[in-house]
Amino acid sequence: MTDDSARMVGFAQLEIVRILPASRERVWEYLVDPELRSKWFCAGATGQQPGEPFVMDFDHSRISDSPPPEDVECGDPIVMRGTLTIFEPPHKLEYEWPGHEEDDTSIVTIELTQQGENTRLHLVHSKLTNPEFQKGASAGWHAHLDLLLDLMHRVPVRDFWLHYAEVKSKYDSVTVDSGD
Repeated sequence: MTDDSARMVGFAQLEIVRILPASRERVWEYLVDPELRSKWFCAGATGQQPGEPFVMDFDHSRISDSPPPEDVECGDPIVMRGTLTIFEPPHKLEYEWPGHEEDDTSIVTIELTQQGENTRLHLVHSKLTNPEFQKGASAGWHAHLDLLLDLMHRVPVRDFWLHYAEVKSKYDSVTVDSGD
């Protein structure tokens, strides 16, 4: 794997870092503005304070002309509703990622740090107890953040599903910690 790869950092927690060629305020807008977020990840309303909703309206046809790989059970389009736990513009965003069961909820934390003209995006997705979900989430975040990187570089954005399939094959070959 490469330096820009997601990696498991302890039991049930993945981490990924990207250096983006933009101000922290610009990157923040791509995290919380539903129209901008839909260009690399998902649409959906974003609350403005903890306790308010963070809606993830996934329709990958907005970011991919290709169909999902056969092994992906995405149910596109799908709308998931999480809850903001931290909302500190333009520094830190944290929200619950709903699972199939109430006790299956995971947490996404994104911190932005200005580094000269660039922004360091540090994402941690925790409480990922299913090893297969760890691999899918790692590949998903990797591919989605690569699309955000394309947008920040102002270059043509990759086809999400084609890129995801390429990235996922690399994560599938990595053993993950199941916590046993």
